[in-house]
Amino acid sequence: MEIVDINVHLGLKLYPTSAEYPLRNFVLNPAYKYGCECCVDGFYQQYMKYPNKPRLGIYNVRCRIPPQVEIYRQIERGTLGLILNPINHSFSLKDERVLEVIKIVEKEDLPLLVYTGRGYGNPCHLKPYLSRVPYLILIHSGYPNYIKEAMELAKEEKVFFEISTVPPEISIVFKGKRIYGSNYPYTPIDLKTIGFT
Repeated sequence: MEIVDINVHLGLKLYPTSAEYPLRNFVLNPAYKYGCECCVDGFYQQYMKYPNKPRLGIYNVRCRIPPQVEIYRQIERGTLGLILNPINHSFSLKDERVLEVIKIVEKEDLPLLVYTGRGYGNPCHLKPYLSRVPYLILIHSGYPNYIKEAMELAKEEKVFFEISTVPPEISIVFKGKRIYGSNYPYTPIDLKTIGFT
């Protein structure tokens, strides 16, 4: 079995840049844990450190740079998908500026990954966008505060659930729609929990 980890935070300020990472296949996630409210979080730090690794882009809708400018800068650098982090960037998914990001995701056929689980990260607020996104991946699967809301989206064909920080007894409710993410290095990797020993 080959595992792809879609939630790795290597190469950002205060994160390891040359860590021993146990999985060969991973996608870099630039979301910065310590509440950075800048436009692009750690995207360019990761790009400079790991220019040839697969990566996700990120955009804060409160940014003064329009999404049509910044998101396309990241796409030119090989972005595989786009992250919205309403929890750390302090914006509502109901904010009309989110629609501008959705239009780009739709046009460029990029998956949208959204931080969910607390504060502004209510998965139900994404329902109006479901017809416009190719795929929607709920980072943390709505855990801890919005599990019920995440479960409401489980029946949607294009919605998937990233399981980092989610206890196994909760992630099992999304069986068949789970995507592995480690949240490394914030969360130590125990390969036994994903079937490796």
